[in-house]
Amino acid sequence: MSNTKKLLLVEDSSLVLKVLKRIIDNNAEFDADFAETYAEAKSLIGDKPERYFAALVDLNLPDAPKGEVVDLVLLNKIPTIVLTGSYSEKKKDDLINKGVVDYVVKETRYSYESAIQIISRLNKNHNIKVMIVDDSSVARKQCSRLLEKYLFQIVEASGAKQAIHLLVDNPDIKLVITDYNMPDIDGFELVKLIRTKYDKYDLTIIGLSGDGDTKLSSRFIKNGANDFLKKPFVQEEFYCRIMHNLETLESIEKITDAANRDYLTQLFNRQYFYQQVNSKIQLARESASCFCIAIIEIDNFKEFNNVYHNYGDNVAFSFSKLFSRELNEYLIGRLNGTQFVIFLNGVEEKKAFDLLDLFREKVKEISVPIDNDENKNLSISVSISSNKLYEEEDLWTINPLLEKCEQLLERARNAGCDIVVYD
Repeated sequence: MSNTKKLLLVEDSSLVLKVLKRIIDNNAEFDADFAETYAEAKSLIGDKPERYFAALVDLNLPDAPKGEVVDLVLLNKIPTIVLTGSYSEKKKDDLINKGVVDYVVKETRYSYESAIQIISRLNKNHNIKVMIVDDSSVARKQCSRLLEKYLFQIVEASGAKQAIHLLVDNPDIKLVITDYNMPDIDGFELVKLIRTKYDKYDLTIIGLSGDGDTKLSSRFIKNGANDFLKKPFVQEEFYCRIMHNLETLESIEKITDAANRDYLTQLFNRQYFYQQVNSKIQLARESASCFCIAIIEIDNFKEFNNVYHNYGDNVAFSFSKLFSRELNEYLIGRLNGTQFVIFLNGVEEKKAFDLLDLFREKVKEISVPIDNDENKNLSISVSISSNKLYEEEDLWTINPLLEKCEQLLERARNAGCDIVVYD
């Protein structure tokens, strides 16, 4: 975690600080440095403000009663969320005009949880790409400045045609904000074009317009937009709409991801692994690139599982952790209770053998507790069968490749297990 950017938290109340620390301790997404005074905050920032991705600061400190700490962190270009003991429209406007990301009134524990949620959102936004589509450069820059405060990656398009090209070049764009009135293709047509390839669960679209037509919002949404904002919009509403839509998209992604994973090991399940590998095999065919596929079988699994209580779950869990850590750059999954599978894209047969044989040796370092007794442990071993692609037409799917791996596994069992066999 030493190279990971941190949160700077400045708060003089020991009670509030204790609550915030507890919330952060339960949140593994980021670490924080804590200060109780302006002087401590200034010392922590020093000459390396870039170490902080955001700051959460109390507006009134003993040595900075007039909000000077806000000026300090903003001067150092650290995105800032303000904690304040009271609310007023003037205070809110002053803070927003200064350039703070958001503000939270200290009222209940929920307020502090809300503040940490905003910080978590900022932390995630580093990896989220947003495209702004508007023929007005002034409007694009205004929108970009607002999004930059929330640490998004930003892509700008001056019209619908450029937007389509940028989507092709940037398939990781998660949010499109598009104006309605554009000279080449209007916002409605752009939304319809985007929806021919991306559905609402893949990409969020928010429509914008300063037009006085009250039916624009419904027309945008009926054409496939997730939401609509009328210009000029209030900055807070702009952020709230974006956050709400992104969180909805992320919730759907989590549910989808959970459905594609084995409940115990969190590796991809058999069905999803097959889908992904068949797609990758077709891509390999088109590009004439090499790949190997391998089944990894835990040796003597059934025999030990019949004797020792909880052996099966403990082995599967311990093995999958090592599997994920050592071979996470490849597509891996769980076939069944005793077998795991890996797709080695772009890997020649000899390199695959060396890689898998090294992994086989590492597996022997796993120590599995039996009967829930930490003093009673068993080591495990695995047998691995690896198969490369041949030119026969019927092998351009996963099924025949795995059938060959199963045949090779039988040779490994006959050889006494704990071995890598390849064709």
